[in-house]
Amino acid sequence: MHEYTFLVGAPGSRWSGVGQIIAENFDYNRSDETDWRLYKHGKFSGHKGAYWGPGMELGHEFHRLESFYGNNIKSFREMCDRAFNERNSKTKMIKCHQFAYNLDWLHENIINSNILLVKRGNQECFDWWKQAGGWDISYPNYQWYVDDHHMLHYIEAENKLANDFTEYFADDWEDLTEEWLQEKFGKHNIKLDKEKYHDVQVCLVESKK
Repeated sequence: MHEYTFLVGAPGSRWSGVGQIIAENFDYNRSDETDWRLYKHGKFSGHKGAYWGPGMELGHEFHRLESFYGNNIKSFREMCDRAFNERNSKTKMIKCHQFAYNLDWLHENIINSNILLVKRGNQECFDWWKQAGGWDISYPNYQWYVDDHHMLHYIEAENKLANDFTEYFADDWEDLTEEWLQEKFGKHNIKLDKEKYHDVQVCLVESKK
């Protein structure tokens, strides 16, 4: 069992939905899911549980892991653990958009973990993020992205960095399917909304041993 799954995806990639499906159906520590760490979009819980990153509740320096944490792996792990009320052996899912800028550092330094990358087209990401609430999203905080122009730029950059990483460390992106979930995480009874996730691609990369 992994200690962490680092969930990475640009805003609007549907990464939160993918993370919720996995956390709710496999053996994950969900004690970070408090009633105030919640944002609902329509009748769905768009965001649930802790998010890390600049301007957010935790992990204010997670956009510059190498320069801020360097070899201080213990301090980084402690920041990841702070959101969880329960201490158990279950995997913790650590969600941060800005991990895209630090993928090599995560892969190299945080053993016994994996990195789950989620991707959609740049414009599709931006359009869905706006439809889901955009700057009115109450949790988490997106002010680090400044404005619409910068948001689209960052989405493009984060998707490119994810592409570069997967090209080097993995075979390729794969479609999010029930078969992929079983291959990567184990048997399940998940019935995916195929229309909702039809253009979502995923890649799971093990950390360096």
